[in-house]
Amino acid sequence: MTSKLLVAGVLALDDLKTPHKSEKGIVGGAGIYSSISSSIFTDTALVAAIGNDFPKTIMEKIENHKINTQSVKTLDYPTFHWSGEYTGDMSQAITHETDFQINDHYDWEISSEQKESKLVLLCNNDPNIQSKILKQINSSLIAMDTMNLWIDIAKEKLEEVVKQVDLLFINDAEAQLYSGKDNLDEAGRKLLSKGPKYVIIKRGEHGSSLYSSEITKHLPAFKVSSFVDPTGAGDSFAGAAMGYLSGVDNINEENLIIAMNYGSAVASITVEGFGTESIMNVEKEEVERRFRSLSGGPGRI
Repeated sequence: MTSKLLVAGVLALDDLKTPHKSEKGIVGGAGIYSSISSSIFTDTALVAAIGNDFPKTIMEKIENHKINTQSVKTLDYPTFHWSGEYTGDMSQAITHETDFQINDHYDWEISSEQKESKLVLLCNNDPNIQSKILKQINSSLIAMDTMNLWIDIAKEKLEEVVKQVDLLFINDAEAQLYSGKDNLDEAGRKLLSKGPKYVIIKRGEHGSSLYSSEITKHLPAFKVSSFVDPTGAGDSFAGAAMGYLSGVDNINEENLIIAMNYGSAVASITVEGFGTESIMNVEKEEVERRFRSLSGGPGRI
């Protein structure tokens, strides 16, 4: 069965250290955060590779969220590994080590059913990989995320991919780097000129901003009571937003604003746990409560 949303993103085993906690070999990667978040709202399929060391219990948890894993391939190599930590205000991770050898043996092939998914989210990844996905799909809206590494070392290929997508998710520091503009509104408009119809800049605790040819809109973040770990917050935001959008008839500014508020609600839950602790056990009722406070209902912050 074809899912409404296809998420293409890395599944990883991370060594993570924050001021609150340190642990090795925990599940991570943009693919896990985005797909779990989108599955709150819609039928989601995941395309990714896992290694011979990836815990079966985690795959069971993913499938328990009714995520279609027919395009998740198990290879006889170690799962993608990232080692890093957050210090100070935890606004940016410090990367110590990565091991992506599994990608040398993985073609990111999508099952025939999922090639027709209504929407696609290309999680942060090498733009050469994102291009492989683009060549296989036939979708009504394609969104992508990226990071400073690809802006620095693969900008030409990144430009090719950005031209082909409808929606670009990017955080504030990356938007400034990619656009060459310090002012975020100028950065947003510059990024629009690269091809996407919409640009969403993620601003962490300061919220998010939407840019299109019609509007510029700044939205607040949900104020969390216990900030534990920022890992995966941006991926959760994008996954939840795309999950909501897969259920609407028209992709327009009004629906994008609703989607962004849902994204902020889910991201706020993610940061309250270490790694995927909170997002794995997310409750739709709590998401709706936080959404209502963000969108103008009782308790608006």
